[in-house]
Amino acid sequence: MNKEKTNKISVYLIKTGISPVKDVLKKKYKKISLNSESCFYYDSPQKHIPSWIEGFFNNNLKGIDLFTQSIKGVYFVKITIKSKERYFAIPFGFGYSMIEKNHCVDDFGLKTVLNLVDESSIRKIGRRTLSSEPKNTIEQLSKIGNFSDFGIDIEQDLVEEITGKPKDSYFGKNYVTGKLAFTASVQVNISNVEDFLKKSFEYYKKNDYKKNFAFIDQVKGIKDAKKWNKKLVNKLKDEQLQDVSVWMAIPEIIEWEDVDGFSYSGKKEKLVNDITIEYFKDSLTEDQKSKLDYGFLEKNKVYCFRSSSGEEYDNWSYFKCLYCEITEKNRKIILTNGKWYEIAKDFVEKVENNYNDTLKESKKFSTIKFIECEPEENENKYNESLAKHLPSGVLMDRKVIRYGGGASSVEFCDVYDLHNQVFIHVKNYYGSSALSHLFAQGRVSGELFRSDPQFRKKVREKESSLLFDPDREPNPSDYKIIFAIISKSEDDLNLPFFSKVNFKNERRLLNSFGFKNVYLKKIKRK
Repeated sequence: MNKEKTNKISVYLIKTGISPVKDVLKKKYKKISLNSESCFYYDSPQKHIPSWIEGFFNNNLKGIDLFTQSIKGVYFVKITIKSKERYFAIPFGFGYSMIEKNHCVDDFGLKTVLNLVDESSIRKIGRRTLSSEPKNTIEQLSKIGNFSDFGIDIEQDLVEEITGKPKDSYFGKNYVTGKLAFTASVQVNISNVEDFLKKSFEYYKKNDYKKNFAFIDQVKGIKDAKKWNKKLVNKLKDEQLQDVSVWMAIPEIIEWEDVDGFSYSGKKEKLVNDITIEYFKDSLTEDQKSKLDYGFLEKNKVYCFRSSSGEEYDNWSYFKCLYCEITEKNRKIILTNGKWYEIAKDFVEKVENNYNDTLKESKKFSTIKFIECEPEENENKYNESLAKHLPSGVLMDRKVIRYGGGASSVEFCDVYDLHNQVFIHVKNYYGSSALSHLFAQGRVSGELFRSDPQFRKKVREKESSLLFDPDREPNPSDYKIIFAIISKSEDDLNLPFFSKVNFKNERRLLNSFGFKNVYLKKIKRK
């Protein structure tokens, strides 16, 4: 590579069959044709008076020229690779906001970097936890390290971004980053950018990543998703549809401290503090509900507004904010961040087998006789009834333990059986998020009870009838932990797939703490 000035470049690969201008650009922009193979589109900067001029200073700063503006530009390049034409988009300034990302190849940046770096040369990773409440996390090491240093849960985490040192000197000595786009600081400019794009594409097509990052394929993207889109729409229209669950969440990390609210209309009025299925449905007219289809979900957007300036922060299509889980003939299909994935069959089987084995073990444990839950009885009332029903039951529900200088609140359990030494954690079944909280409660309580005498003392302070000695470390194998779920279903207890994954992982941790007897029980609601 020639010794030119180093430029930081982000590159998007456009999907085949897509017009880079008509489809990729969000609207009509000004154009400069540089040659027959490339052109530059840009948006004239617009000056804005920051909202804090009036909102905070009450216009006492009038007469001072304080404005904000953003520069936007996108450079499109067409190159021929093995007799096939491919288009690339290179944004400058805030040019990324000019691009419709759904027309870009999803894994171009990620796969390019995974093939370009070694597992021991990673600096930063962005991941999405695939669960009922998708969690976006970005982790960065203080220095270059191994992939294993990030503690990725290969069963639940979808790696979406990775930064590391390239092993090919062509890409320089600086870090490269792969997400939707491929980003590198290289000695590239308009004169030699085509060579850079060809080289980047060459790495994208390699399979070197399978040596150290094979788990990436455990969750595979689905290209033809018409069938699943239809099932999603049908679920939105008919909540009673079985084997399909759906919810909404923001698809990326945002600066919540600078969020004023969200709007389904694009107007800064009637803002809501989060996006949910309930808010979404409330925003629809009766005509929109009757004509709801995939096109509507793709075309219409949720808008986020900044509290600092009052301007639009970002926006996402309804479809990109929807999350869905479908079970069909032993297949597990999920929608997250606007993409459909199928979970690898062997992974599904492993999770289902673990869950079924747990149910079998749980049925064998019949020492605790659960009473049925009354039709309108909430968890708190049921816990009171259960504690009275059990011969040696102790109500621990809402007896919160302040732990860690008052920063954390931990529930020992909901009901404790003195004679049989059983922790009982109860939750009404109304969604995966509730179950996630239930399993986490049991894991945190179990770990602290085993390892921390201060926690045990605080538990005894809350309930003096408990017989254990706080100063003596308990033997976890003497205790049992039951996660009891209230359900009105007539069938056996069945959880959403990622709730099963979540339970499997929490149970594994409890086992590692020494609690060998961890059960799942169903409480029948009358």
